[in-house]
Amino acid sequence: MDFKLAKQNLQDKSEKITLKQIQEAAQDGEKIFYFSNENQHKDLLKLAETFQKSGRSAHLREAKFGLDEKEYIYELHII
Repeated sequence: MDFKLAKQNLQDKSEKITLKQIQEAAQDGEKIFYFSNENQHKDLLKLAETFQKSGRSAHLREAKFGLDEKEYIYELHII
């Protein structure tokens, strides 16, 4: 599964990251990922569930950054 990371600037392109890359990055301990709102919510829930099944704690939430309903990103905190 591929996921789009959130842009750091409006001019930047969204980078993609795979499940394997996320697992490798989160091996060391606590990690926070920010994902684009273009990702499917159900796919991100499955991602969080993957970490929970492996005995880790994972929290997914929407982080709003503007007044418009479409101005949000997903934050996944893996502990």
